[in-house]
Amino acid sequence: SREGDREKKGAPQPKAVVAAPQKEAPKRSRVNKSQAPEGTKPRILLVDDDDTLRLLVKSRLEKDQSIVIAAADGEEALAKFKANRPDIVISDVFMPKMDGFELCRQIRKIDHTVPIVMLTSMNDVKDRIKGLDAGADDYIVKPFAPKELEARVRSLLRRSEADRGVGGAGGGAGNSAAQQS
Repeated sequence: SREGDREKKGAPQPKAVVAAPQKEAPKRSRVNKSQAPEGTKPRILLVDDDDTLRLLVKSRLEKDQSIVIAAADGEEALAKFKANRPDIVISDVFMPKMDGFELCRQIRKIDHTVPIVMLTSMNDVKDRIKGLDAGADDYIVKPFAPKELEARVRSLLRRSEADRGVGGAGGGAGNSAAQQS
């Protein structure tokens, strides 16, 4: 055979044709929010005195295309709320200087429409009721699934936007003239 002759005589072997490496198709996110202008990304005030948890939740929410304003205690959070007018607040209950229940009451004096989520290890019904009576819209017990928190945030933002008649994802509720006056 010819192939046998080539191998024996040291003749050059025909080169195998190798296909060029295929580029992987870019992965699509569920929603293409990464190209959204800064003003349309939801602003979230995240309050927790646990540095590790705060950084973890902040990172997850930023991956979900949100702008996260972080605070370590209730007093810092109230100042940041006044300065930034976030679209939603996520707050721990037990914190130094001002607890989450009092923070919630203080925010409600300023803005009665911003969604507030209490994030706490307190699972007793009377504690959940206390949080809801203070003005919270939702109550998530630690430990929690980060994806559930993200879904609840998106849900509350959708409802908040619908109540205000704002379209689009993260309509920038804090930018409305009504809330800034």
